[in-house]
Amino acid sequence: MQATDATPLWLARESVADRLAAAPGVVCALDFDGTLAPIVDDPDAAQMPPPVRERVERLAACPSVDVAVVSGRELADLRDRVDVDGIAYAGNHGLELRYDGGEVVNPEARRCRDAVDRVCDHLGDRLAHVPGVEIEDKGLTATVHVRQVPSERVAEVERSVRATVEEVVATGAPLEIRDGKAIREIRPAVDWDKGRAVDLLTDEAPDGWLPMYVGDDRTDEDAFRVLDDGVGVLVGERETAADYRLEAPRDVREFLDLVAEAQCE
Repeated sequence: MQATDATPLWLARESVADRLAAAPGVVCALDFDGTLAPIVDDPDAAQMPPPVRERVERLAACPSVDVAVVSGRELADLRDRVDVDGIAYAGNHGLELRYDGGEVVNPEARRCRDAVDRVCDHLGDRLAHVPGVEIEDKGLTATVHVRQVPSERVAEVERSVRATVEEVVATGAPLEIRDGKAIREIRPAVDWDKGRAVDLLTDEAPDGWLPMYVGDDRTDEDAFRVLDDGVGVLVGERETAADYRLEAPRDVREFLDLVAEAQCE
């Protein structure tokens, strides 16, 4: 699926509702930050508003809907924040998965843990003087948050991240950097991402179920691109591989209602 300008979802509400209603079931995959939870300055303060939680719980109880929350957050952190039973969780961009009562960790990514730790240690020293920077070690990956860094210092942070990762890669560790919303992600250079995780979860669903994905970040484009026959919904506005878009996280609850009306009533 090529990048394009997505259609405001409410202009296509009836046709989307018809597709949802015609499907025997739906795989409803959802990003967390910026989708189920509003973006906040402090990542530790992110949480789902109660009305969104109620809708996720309703879909989780629906026999013809498989709910999955897919995030760049570490799996344990994601599960604690969502805390809804009966759904699948994909953490660290799908490198960690919990579904059907079991957990799976990408073995290639597991072997990069020490390299990710080294990057975090070096960056902690090199960026200690930069106000507002936060380095989050998530085990399999790491995130450098720049949302609270003065704008004139962001380029300095980016240079340090690039140089540090290049040094560690030179020792033989397969790492890469991916950009997100006010973040730089350091992760194993393995053939796995949110899209591959959504593919796996869709394959686990009954034949004919409609896959859909809702997300806001650039890393969610990996998931949108695998939805050739599904429904991709971007939260925000930019060029995207998603079919449709919502203005802001506050609109996600209405979309979840649309899924529930089609499949749970």
